Amino acid sequence: MKSTADGVPREQVEPAAIPRLGTTWFDRGAGYWLRRIAHGCFQLALLLFAGLVVTAFYAGFWEAVGVPRSARNAVYAVTAVACLLSLVAGFVRTRRAPVEIPTPEQAWREHRSRQRRNAASAAGGRWTLLLLAPVLPATIAWAIGTWAAPTLARRTAAEIGAREDYERRVREQEERAEAARPLLPRNRAERRHGRR
Repeated sequence: MKSTADGVPREQVEPAAIPRLGTTWFDRGAGYWLRRIAHGCFQLALLLFAGLVVTAFYAGFWEAVGVPRSARNAVYAVTAVACLLSLVAGFVRTRRAPVEIPTPEQAWREHRSRQRRNAASAAGGRWTLLLLAPVLPATIAWAIGTWAAPTLARRTAAEIGAREDYERRVREQEERAEAARPLLPRNRAERRHGRR
């Protein structure tokens, strides 16, 4: 607890922790950048691995169906163009989409909810994989584009929300400190009564 010049005790406002970054977002030092880069690289590695698996599955699918080699090359060319367009469209759409700025509590709730959804979709998505085989490479490219947009931003939505929450709590603390500070006498009569 700190004490101000007028003797009113003032508590220090601590920054709230947010998912993946903890409280490192506040100072944005080496720990922050290490966490942010490591998390971004991990996500990209997962997406690239998924893309590799999907590409192998996709190539095996067309070969198993018995499509001639020349037709397969044409399908691969169309798929490559679709992937490139999906990648750019995913990036641009995500970059332009209005971002809801969450408070730290909302960011944690969304983080936990996303983890539960991912676990459920991993178990139930196997049959969907077979049905979506022709568009899977473009879907992965879209996912990489939507990953890149927020990852390459200067600040994440959770950081912005945490900063706004911190500034709001600092303002509230200052208002409480101002309200608790004793008032100075306004005239001589009040000063005399105060001395007695």
